[in-house]
Order: sequence, then C-alpha cells, then structure tokens
Amino acid sequence: MSRLSITDKTFLEAVLSMGGGYVLDFTNSSIGQFFDDLGLNIFDDQYAEYGTSKAQRLRGFWKVGSDEDVARSLAALVEYIAAKRLTGSFPDMTDEQVAKVREIAASLGGATAAPVASSHGSISTEATVTANRISIEIHEDIYDHIKRYLDTGDYFHAVEESYKVVREALRELTGEEAAHKVFNESAQNQRHYAALFGKATPTTQAEGDFFRGVGYLHLGIQFLRNEKAHSLATFVEPNLAIHYISLASLAYDLITRSVNPAIAAEVEQLIGTARGSYSATAFYRVFANGKWMERLTLPPALASRSTRRALKQKWIDEADLSHSWNTSEAVFMRLQTVASEVTGEDIDRLLDLPTKDSYGNDQLAGLEPFLDFMVERHPEVLSDRAKERLAELKE
Repeated sequence: MSRLSITDKTFLEAVLSMGGGYVLDFTNSSIGQFFDDLGLNIFDDQYAEYGTSKAQRLRGFWKVGSDEDVARSLAALVEYIAAKRLTGSFPDMTDEQVAKVREIAASLGGATAAPVASSHGSISTEATVTANRISIEIHEDIYDHIKRYLDTGDYFHAVEESYKVVREALRELTGEEAAHKVFNESAQNQRHYAALFGKATPTTQAEGDFFRGVGYLHLGIQFLRNEKAHSLATFVEPNLAIHYISLASLAYDLITRSVNPAIAAEVEQLIGTARGSYSATAFYRVFANGKWMERLTLPPALASRSTRRALKQKWIDEADLSHSWNTSEAVFMRLQTVASEVTGEDIDRLLDLPTKDSYGNDQLAGLEPFLDFMVERHPEVLSDRAKERLAELKE
C-alpha cells in the first residue's frame, strides 16, 4: 500500500489539476486506457472509496495501491505530461514540477505502508498511518487557499493563511471573526449555534459538550494565529506546520458542516423568485443551459464548497418529485446552483424517487433539462443509468 505523504499528495493534486473531480485533461475513457497500459484497472471498486470521479479514484488508488504500482503510474504520468507539454497543452507546468513528480515516484521504490481510512460527517477524509507517520486530507477550502504556499515550501504563510480561512468563516457565519466574541472566553455563548451547527440549542448534554469543545478549539486557533500575526515570517518546520494546518482544517470543518437555516431560506427564496419571473415556455429555454442563473446573485457563503455540499445534501434529502411540477422544478433548479457538488450517486438517488401523486398523476418536471445541464457541465458524474434515462426522455 502506498506511503505517499500529505506533502506529496498536496503537490500532486495541484500539479495534476485534481480540483472538481478531474485529473489533467483525462476523460473517463482515456484515464482507463492509461491505467490499462500499466496492467491496472482504475475503475476497480477498491479504488472507489472516496467516490467515482477521476480524481476520487486516483486518491483511492494512492491509498490502497502498492508503492510499486503508484510509482509506475507516476513515472508514466511524467512521460504523459512531457508529451503534452510538447504540444503546449500544459504551458504552466514547470520543469521543476515535472522533476518533483519524478522524484516522488522514485522515492516509493520498495517501501510499504499500512493505510486506514475514515469518513466523518459530510467531509471525506483520508488518514494513512505508517508507524508514527499519519497522512491526512485537509479540508478542500483550506487547501485551495494555501496550496500556493505549500507548493513553494512557504509553511509560515501556509499556517497563517489557514488560520485566516477559519477566522473568515466565523465572520461569514456570525458577523464576528474573533473566536472569543463568537463563543466568549469560556466557550459557553450559544448565540451563534444556529449559524455554526444548524440548531440554536444542543439536543443532549453530550452535544452541548461537543459544541463547547468546538468553541475551545476556535479559541485555541485564535491565540495560535495571534502569535503568527504579530511576528515576522520565519521558518516553520514542515511537520509542525502540517499539525497546525490540520488543526485549522478540523476547526473549519466542524463549523461548516451545517448550513445556517437563514442562508438556506435565502437561497430557496431567490430561486423561487427567479422561477416566478419566467413563463413556462421561457423558463425551459434557459433552464437546460443554466442561463437563468446569470441573473441570480447568490449569498457569498456559497463560495464555500462545504456550504454548497451541505445545501446539496439538504435538498437531496428533502426532494419531493410527486407533489407538483413546480415543486419538482424547484428541486432541479436548486441542484443546478450547487452542481459542482452533485455526484452520480445523488442523481441515481433522484431517479429512484416516486413521481406520481396520490391521484396517480406524474408530477416529474425538469429532469431532462437538468440532466442536459449536467452532461454539459459535469459529464463525468453521470452513471450509465442516468444516461439511459436521459435517452429515454428524449425519445
């Protein structure tokens, strides 16, 4: 099993453009052929622990694949990248970055690892344990912001900026960016619980203790950040930096898993108003290609992947395709606004929902243009079943 470190994975994800489920310019077909040439099947179920997108499967392969297989795949990627660079397809990839991929591949020769994995809440995390070395997957919102510092080895600013992301999340959710103002100095203020945890009051004593613990964690982040903010930039040992960043990732994760009911209500109202501004004929002209969203000003909170993912989950859980055409249309309109977080499993789940009302009338509306939209924007997530259903709708 591979012993890629979190630093190596962080670098590789950036270089391989793995945001949004992609890997470089690979299609499902071409990435399958790439691994077939290595005698490997990237579509094997053992690599699908984190999901079925190309990036998720590659992460799964990095976790359970042997060092030898991962090293061979990275070496082959170096050759692939080199060939693409000759055509100008990857103009931003430097010689140093290509050399680093080759170096990582070489470092894996003959080593072994003992990986384990866990999933907590709405964020999938990877934890690979080898003796006293633990590699984890930090929150994507944190990573997206600090990856430029990680890529250059600037760990001081990577740590400082990770703490700023946490502080900014507090400000967006509560209007206050200082943890002591949000939770108070003994972490007992419950005034912002609805915004932070999706409920104004803990249901049990254990939950209350957990919420207070989260408060203490953020207080710790505040004081740790103060030390960085009021001192000159200096060398931070990478191992220590990863501990700091992991702490920031945990603090951020625990307050962004739930959607503030006010934000959800605001988005739903905006979408409802947008639908009401179109006639039925005009609406369907702009629905399939998503043009209706160009007139929509969504809350800044939706810039966070965590918020989009939480909203997506809420809307999938609440989806009712058997009430009325308007209700069904609203389901698919909402999902269009968070389409980057919609998975193939989500779509298949929608396909399983009943569509007939109590009188036997079919109330499904909006599925075909929604699937057309997903084919245009995120084709990699559609299952064969979804593609077959779309073909049936077009007959």
